[in-house]
Amino acid sequence: MFSNGLTTGLLALVAGSQLAAAHIDISFPPPFRSKFNPHATNIDYSMTAPLEASGANFPCKGYHSDFGTPAGAPTATFAPGNTYKFTTDGTASHGGGSCQVSLSYDKGQTFQVIQSIVGGCPLASEYPFTIPADAPEGDAIWAWTWHNEIGNREMYMNCAAVTIGSGGGAKREVAKAVEQRASTAFTARPQIFVANVGNGCTTTEGVDVQYPNPGPDVAGTGSKLGPPVGSCGSSSGGGSGSGSGSGSGSGSGSGSGSGSGSGSGNGTPTSSAQATQAPTEAPVPTSTGLPGGVFITPPAPKPTTLATVTTSAAAPAGTGTGSGSGSGSGSGSGSGSGGNTAGAHAQGTACTTEGEWNCIGGSSFQRCASGTWSAVQAVAAGTVCKAGETATLAIEAATSKKLRARRFRGAAASKLRLAPVA
Repeated sequence: MFSNGLTTGLLALVAGSQLAAAHIDISFPPPFRSKFNPHATNIDYSMTAPLEASGANFPCKGYHSDFGTPAGAPTATFAPGNTYKFTTDGTASHGGGSCQVSLSYDKGQTFQVIQSIVGGCPLASEYPFTIPADAPEGDAIWAWTWHNEIGNREMYMNCAAVTIGSGGGAKREVAKAVEQRASTAFTARPQIFVANVGNGCTTTEGVDVQYPNPGPDVAGTGSKLGPPVGSCGSSSGGGSGSGSGSGSGSGSGSGSGSGSGSGSGNGTPTSSAQATQAPTEAPVPTSTGLPGGVFITPPAPKPTTLATVTTSAAAPAGTGTGSGSGSGSGSGSGSGSGGNTAGAHAQGTACTTEGEWNCIGGSSFQRCASGTWSAVQAVAAGTVCKAGETATLAIEAATSKKLRARRFRGAAASKLRLAPVA
């Protein structure tokens, strides 16, 4: 007959094993140290456990250290522009929640979001995701993160070594063309959302967390959405910072400027002499230039008299150019131009036609995703979109009349070559 102490110990062991089996983990692509990973030598049989509440084992439960070793050899190959499915294992989904899929090319220091599933994850056993057509080729860390709806406030994370490459053919070319027209450059995609790991940001039980910056590819069936709580900030694009910048411009209305480099900023000019841009949470696509070699010969410099013009928020069509630098999850600087914001919908407000695009003033756009409007994003420098709400987003190179020739100080004017589209 067992003693009370031994019986208690056995009950605790059984309860612990049931708890570990009661969560969810990823079966494909096979994560580091997973029982599904043929390369793993040190199996973690509690892969379903969440990250530590202190964040001590973020990211990847610390298993990303296997990357680049035989135990961390790639377990899947994904071609840019193609769609795949990740699969889950386990039964207790804690009412679902919100999930993200991301890629890291710097051994787990940063993770750029390629798919957000807002609500209803992981209620199904598999979910589709697409590798961006402009994702760099090579070995990377694929990551799945999950913030559960019901239960303790936790964050789950499984990571796998994968190879991005072996793409090609007509299918990839079509996907790449669609990506360039309608999505965000890979380097401008947001970082993963991090909460419930001792970082001052938490999620609310009973609702599916609505990511502050889900990125351009959003799915999900969430009907009970709610924002995170605390000092959550925003998930800015890798290698870029949300900061401030300044520039000069003229116009009779209020305008916004967005950097086209790796720095970003939006603002409302209040005079024709100086405009200050406030930080923005929206990722800024990187500039791809114009097709072909377009040359613009700037006119000779002319004396300019600056006059102060006061604008109002309701006035239409103001433009400005500016440059700035900022710091966020990365660092960088950039310059760009922005148009008016008339016709924009506030981020998170309800929309009726799923997948519909809204081009704002030809210089920025947003999309109806999961029943709400996304954040406004600037089009690439040197391009414009057709204003209005449409089923497809038409982006084309700006004509020479829409470009502003850069003036150079000096005795002779030179030529400015705009880089062609990749």
